Amino acid sequence: MNDPNSAFPEAAKPEVWRRYENWRGRRHEEFNAKHAHRLTTWRNQRAYRRLVITLLCALVFIIASSFLAFQSSGWFLLPFGIGLVSVITIQIALRIVTGSIADAPVSALDEIQLAQRNSARSFGFFVLYAVMFIPYFVLVGISMRDEVPGQWVYGSAILLISLVLTAICVPNMLIAWWMADPDPEDLIKPPQTPSDTATGGKERDS
Repeated sequence: MNDPNSAFPEAAKPEVWRRYENWRGRRHEEFNAKHAHRLTTWRNQRAYRRLVITLLCALVFIIASSFLAFQSSGWFLLPFGIGLVSVITIQIALRIVTGSIADAPVSALDEIQLAQRNSARSFGFFVLYAVMFIPYFVLVGISMRDEVPGQWVYGSAILLISLVLTAICVPNMLIAWWMADPDPEDLIKPPQTPSDTATGGKERDS
């Protein structure tokens, strides 16, 4: 569907951008079709919130490990790498169980899902520019020194990456936290057998 709240009217969008949106829509449908039968026991509100809490802990772990980068460029790599792999893994699991609503294009969502996605992304943007003041203050603080160790600048860059990664995860976390249990009928789709097809055809003929 077209986004009625888009800042750009449909007629103003270039053809390249429309093709890109259509490609994203197809990729989204392929992703959901590919993972439709995975993690089925996790598709409930309790599991959603457990995944969100686990993701939040992994993000805190990454931010905490990034402060080690101010001391050494080597010691922080192990905890930072573990946290990064954990975040990516949990993010993929959240996308699977929630239908990847937070990352879906407009063409793949209905009106309610589109409103949820836009609201979550708006709050995620607020978190992004709010947490960006942290590395800015750090850089302003260390710039007051006559000589600044290169390790401190390196640590500021790692902290910036950690905070940006945290803000990126916010929309997915919000949607997953407030998502209700799915309708059982949406999870159970019995395959149609040839006999059912033949019976249905006879009933229509009669």
